[in-house]
Amino acid sequence: MSVAVPQRLREDRGSVLILSLGFIVVCIIAVAVVVDASTVFLARRALQSQADSAALAGAQAIDIGEYYANGASPRIRLDPAAVGGAVRGHVQRARGGAHLDGVSLRDQEVVVRMSDSVRPPFSGWLTPSGRYTLTVEAAATLTYRSG
Repeated sequence: MSVAVPQRLREDRGSVLILSLGFIVVCIIAVAVVVDASTVFLARRALQSQADSAALAGAQAIDIGEYYANGASPRIRLDPAAVGGAVRGHVQRARGGAHLDGVSLRDQEVVVRMSDSVRPPFSGWLTPSGRYTLTVEAAATLTYRSG
């Protein structure tokens, strides 16, 4: 038994237009996701680089008196006040809106925590402020190698 299908339902005119519009929408969404992910990735990488360089600046803040008295040796210790000042000075000289959340000295390792906010161009509307907060941590140690 065959059912009679009207002629206009058997035609496929216009179906390519619907498929093309669907494909265009999928492509636009894919581009938006890639652009937002790239924006966040690059912002996090820049923030991590800034935290790394601040930690290295802090790890070079040695006790100058001990250095002049005994020279470069494994006995040289970091000066906690100088470490904090070196890290804060480095962050202030750097460009950008990164915020220094904390500096700590664990044994002879300088640990720097920083944060910054990033506003992705497409998905920013998903949050009330339109921004995402990125937080990174970096550590550096001053070591001496014997000649």
